[in-house]
Amino acid sequence: MNVLQCLTELYNSQDIDSIYRELALKILGNLDQMKRVTIYDIAELTNSSRTTVWRLVQKLGYDSFSDFRYALQSASSQYVYYNRMVEQRKNVSGEKLILDLNSQIKDVGRLLTQMISADEIDELTDEISDASKVHFYLPFRTAFVYSFQQNLWIDGKDTEYQCLIPDMLAATRYLNENSIVLISSIERAETQDMTRVFETIKEKGSKIWLTGNAESRYTDYADRQLMVSNDRPAVWLIAFEIFLLALSERYRGKFIDN
Repeated sequence: MNVLQCLTELYNSQDIDSIYRELALKILGNLDQMKRVTIYDIAELTNSSRTTVWRLVQKLGYDSFSDFRYALQSASSQYVYYNRMVEQRKNVSGEKLILDLNSQIKDVGRLLTQMISADEIDELTDEISDASKVHFYLPFRTAFVYSFQQNLWIDGKDTEYQCLIPDMLAATRYLNENSIVLISSIERAETQDMTRVFETIKEKGSKIWLTGNAESRYTDYADRQLMVSNDRPAVWLIAFEIFLLALSERYRGKFIDN
């Protein structure tokens, strides 16, 4: 996840009166002031203490304020590269944008056909059925994981869905040798290092199902690689969500409805 994803995830996951929710909102709303910011500047801007700012940094998964500041500086000075699922172009009309998105949607079917088969879906759902815990560590939220979790709970499985690195690390404490973790990272320059998460999962003896970039630096940790591609972000994300839907529905059909 990049710093903007982290701040947004924290904002959406905190209680409505949380100080960290307010901090995240003020930072995101004043991104133009973050190019040469110090911890004192953020404390003053957000009307909070340096200790509170540092705790926010820790909650986001950064090891130091320097790392957080560098990420903020990069995001504020190069926002044009962040939060983008469609290729950057100048003066794109609404009509051209729709045409481009329609083209990408057509590519989703091609990617699904290349990346997954009906037999593999059956094999994966059988493996999930044999597991006691199924965790999802992804850099984004999707309704299809929530739907899948409901099916897993109904079938008596222990399941977690985490997006921030500290929350992932906390969730790994409950893993065991009969656990599966579906995990992804977006491999870009601004992405946080997830090595600690992968190492902790392996220490627990859990299986790692890695999805995402075909040239991931975490490949050596993977027991399986699923939906691995370097395709355009929107194409991959839609295909991945359909893959999750297929897993969830097949699992339900095999182990719940019958």
